[in-house]
Amino acid sequence: MDEKRAYLLERFKTQGDYEFLPEGVLENMLDKLLQLDEEFMKRTGVELGEPYDDDEAGAALFEGMTLAFSQWRMYLMRLVEDYLDYNEDYLESIGAIEWD
Repeated sequence: MDEKRAYLLERFKTQGDYEFLPEGVLENMLDKLLQLDEEFMKRTGVELGEPYDDDEAGAALFEGMTLAFSQWRMYLMRLVEDYLDYNEDYLESIGAIEWD
């Protein structure tokens, strides 16, 4: 998980769209996204072989992030979309994605 977090954080920082956030906020947001995504995968059976539904995941992550970071709501949809894209890139880079 540390490798994944480091990869994702580097992607967010390289992109630069969230530089306006106070120090540490992006890292806290990423930690929350990782937690919410893990909870989503357990709840939907991804760990048992069920498919990962990006749309459903995005909605669940956005809802959870809105509760945790309501003051940044206007940026959260983009943040969640970027997370899903970067996470997919990470999973592809380690050969962990199977396409149907």
